[in-house]
Amino acid sequence: MTSPALAVTAAALAHEAFGIDATAVPLAGERDWNFRLDVRGKPRYVLKLHAADIADSEVGLYDAVLRHLSRTDVASFTPRLAGEATAVIEGRLRHARLLDWIDGQVWAEAGPPDRARFEALGATVARLDDALAAIDDPRLDRAYRWNMLQAGALAPALAWVDPAVQPFVARAIGPLLAELLPALQALPQQAIHNDANEHNVLVAPDGSIAGIIDFGDVVRAPRICGLAVALAYAQITEIDPVVATLPVVAGYHAERPLTPDELALLPELVEIRLAMSVANAAEQRRADPNNAYLATSQPGVRRLIEQLAREPRALRELRYRDICGYRPVANERKVVAWLESAACQPAPLVRNPPLEAVRSGPAVDLAVPIGEPVHAPLDGVIHGVSPGDDKAHRELALEHRTADGTPFWLVVGPLRTETALGIAPGQPVRRGALLGAAAKAGLRIHVFTARLGRLPAPVETELWQSICPDPNLLLRLPLASLPSPAAPERTRQELARRRRTNLSSALSTSYTEPLHIVAGQGAYLVDADGRRYIDLVNNVCHVGHGHPRVVAALALQAQALNTNTRYLHPNIVEYARRLSATFPDPLSVVLLTNSGSEANDLALRLARTATRREHVLVLDWAYHGNLTSLIEISPYKFNRRGGAGPGPRVRVCEVPDPYRGRFGSDGPRYAADIAAHCAALSEAGTPPAAFIHESIPGCAGQVELAPGYLRTAYAFARSAGALCIADEVQCGFGRVGSHMWAFEEHGVVPDIVTLGKPIGNGHPIGAVVTTPAIARRFVTGMEYFNTYGGNPVSCAVGLAVLDVLRDERLMAHAAAVGAELGRGLRALAERHRLIGDVRGRGLFLGVDLVEDRATKAPATAAAKRVIEAAKRDGVLLSLDGPHDNVLKIKPPLVLGHEEARHAVAVLDRALSGS
Repeated sequence: MTSPALAVTAAALAHEAFGIDATAVPLAGERDWNFRLDVRGKPRYVLKLHAADIADSEVGLYDAVLRHLSRTDVASFTPRLAGEATAVIEGRLRHARLLDWIDGQVWAEAGPPDRARFEALGATVARLDDALAAIDDPRLDRAYRWNMLQAGALAPALAWVDPAVQPFVARAIGPLLAELLPALQALPQQAIHNDANEHNVLVAPDGSIAGIIDFGDVVRAPRICGLAVALAYAQITEIDPVVATLPVVAGYHAERPLTPDELALLPELVEIRLAMSVANAAEQRRADPNNAYLATSQPGVRRLIEQLAREPRALRELRYRDICGYRPVANERKVVAWLESAACQPAPLVRNPPLEAVRSGPAVDLAVPIGEPVHAPLDGVIHGVSPGDDKAHRELALEHRTADGTPFWLVVGPLRTETALGIAPGQPVRRGALLGAAAKAGLRIHVFTARLGRLPAPVETELWQSICPDPNLLLRLPLASLPSPAAPERTRQELARRRRTNLSSALSTSYTEPLHIVAGQGAYLVDADGRRYIDLVNNVCHVGHGHPRVVAALALQAQALNTNTRYLHPNIVEYARRLSATFPDPLSVVLLTNSGSEANDLALRLARTATRREHVLVLDWAYHGNLTSLIEISPYKFNRRGGAGPGPRVRVCEVPDPYRGRFGSDGPRYAADIAAHCAALSEAGTPPAAFIHESIPGCAGQVELAPGYLRTAYAFARSAGALCIADEVQCGFGRVGSHMWAFEEHGVVPDIVTLGKPIGNGHPIGAVVTTPAIARRFVTGMEYFNTYGGNPVSCAVGLAVLDVLRDERLMAHAAAVGAELGRGLRALAERHRLIGDVRGRGLFLGVDLVEDRATKAPATAAAKRVIEAAKRDGVLLSLDGPHDNVLKIKPPLVLGHEEARHAVAVLDRALSGS
């Protein structure tokens, strides 16, 4: 323990060694003396005086670790070494280290943690592990009392461990560790922090992790050991420690994915760390009985040891696997696959058809007469008989095995077994053998893939599904008498968690608190609570969510036929005819795909095949789709985080943006960029194949192309022999109000047009429309075939969308409602200086938010606040543009005048609050 006198000494040392005038405030420590240094009343530094007996090499390792971390992306939440010195204190030489202070409360004093804080803890430890992995220092392998791989060396401390927990500690650091060591040593090893306990983790006021401190315990070990340390101490204060802290594992896994082999070790590693804590504390208290810090965690550790004794180890592993997105029971797939296979031929459990079969959670209940004989469906062994031995109302558990020896268990009851022979644990049972008779007018049947000692809570749906697969795999009852299990209902939080584990984290969700949307109608979306939102974003459901004519067309054709295009069918012919009729000459040939991305990829193939060239001109901040070929030509992707820049075949041209561009509304001046690139490519002997553009660039910020730009750009591109491709994936099908296709406003006719999104009102369709000459050059002998593109169902949907657009006059409707919406937005701009520009046509609008109208500095943070506020008020918006500061508005075309006026009012309130 440090004393007031030592605090005075520490303050003097801070002045002499580091030139800091501060007040020293003692902090707790296991071996070192630690002091907070307050400068002018505010914490600024930590002064650490290492234990006198610490080796120089250990101090050197500590310094090396901190210096390394200061150069990584974890520097913001790890201590920075601000100074080094040595001093003689109380007659002994000590190493002194000055560290920058990190603001935050220690975890133990920051209040009850919620799921988000637990998840943040796991993620932070993972990021720290990632940074530490680059350290390769032989001093990491020193003999050290807190290295989990060396826990066996603590055996002498058992003599001073409380007898109440001594058996637990002895087992953990003895036979349990010995059993785990081969698997641990087979894992990759690295430097780990090794001490993310409740006093070394700092929490910020908003609940995020502010810092991880104290790197004196850093060692080389498998990274799962470091996670086990964090998990062990996070569990100490929890009533249901394993379930409550599962987000720690999830948070780690999201940053640095954990393997099944690592997760299999985690339950025992938590126990070993707890045992080490008890043993170390007992030995250190014997040597330093006055150091209260050594007993800080011990009451919680003792309680946790008792709680874990009631939690089966196998169930803990299943929970860890589940939270990381693995099937909880690893062997479940083997069992289910074998039960579904022809190799499995079960005998009937009951010879007479049951009167009724009902699913009851993971079980199946059969209504049978009392006394109905019950037979073993497969060869097996009696695993258990319960309860008692009165031969009435007994439940039998039979162990069976798949062809490869994987065990599973059938549990059936209640039975009377006095008529059956050899019904005792361990007794072999042959397929079809009599097990007994129904003791009641009903039987309950479970199939288990694991025997756990204690089952999970009923709400743990995924665990139950894995532990208890469908019993009908064995019963083989007709589905007419036993319908398939219903999909489990999940809360918003459960859906978000499952999405993070079984879907790639590269998939994002909208809004800080994602919406759980369950229905759509017209221009509205409906969440799981029944709340309706005006949808100003979804340009996919072009003619309205759930339009009855589109739904009916899909259902009727799906009921009749769905196949590929190698057969004659009227739908594809009629759809190609109707679609091409909406385009100006000579655009008359249609190729069908499944998406706008596929359409743009096919357009590139057409252009490159027709011109026998490779290079493509694109507009800056363009986005043309998610295929590899399209990421290469999408600056919105390749110039942002994670992107690799343009490929060698791509030339990026300036966006002709009347609001932010260099030349204002002078379109031809921007087109000089096209001419320059064409000239440079031609001079290099690689003239361009195509110039591709969105007719209204969306991801660039809902930009209306400057007048005259496309005419001039097309002329330059075509003079160099390039084809012109108009991407109408977002803005086509009458959305602009004045024309069916947005390029028509500019008085040009492209060589190729690509379509997607609204083409099927949410059904996956895409299309390329081109000229007969270009289509003919694509006939090279290599067949174009798309398994689903142009199938009868998709074409029926496409025809229905065209019918609705015509019959409901939605293009004219878009013009009228869009004009009213635009007027409302421009009126808002007169009251809110946050609005720099309102632009667009029809129902394809953008609102550019700025911090200052003179400089046009993007108001990114304010834009995020606006869309969140609008969401809370029942209107859905999203952001686009290079700086994510443009509100994009592209609702279903059925948006009404009343909804438009209401949306403007909501946006007015949202802007007022930002």
